[in-house]
Amino acid sequence: MSTAECKETRRRIALLERLSDLFDRFGVSVPLAIAFLNGWPTEIKSYQELVASDAWKVFLSCALYALAAFALKRAVSFATTGLAP
Repeated sequence: MSTAECKETRRRIALLERLSDLFDRFGVSVPLAIAFLNGWPTEIKSYQELVASDAWKVFLSCALYALAAFALKRAVSFATTGLAP
């Protein structure tokens, strides 16, 4: 790999690292904003209400976004260690 290709790859990985940090910081707020805009319940009084009102989907989507952020951070760390000479 030439020096220019190596610099370009490092620059792209640095950009991906910045994006993964932003996704880790703000990614979980996306499903909460969608739930708020859809008018899903913001107050749950019992477990039966949680299941009946489909509000559990919000919690599941938050967990999936958190797992995706973790996977993205791991991918970036593997990419940076793979480029180390």
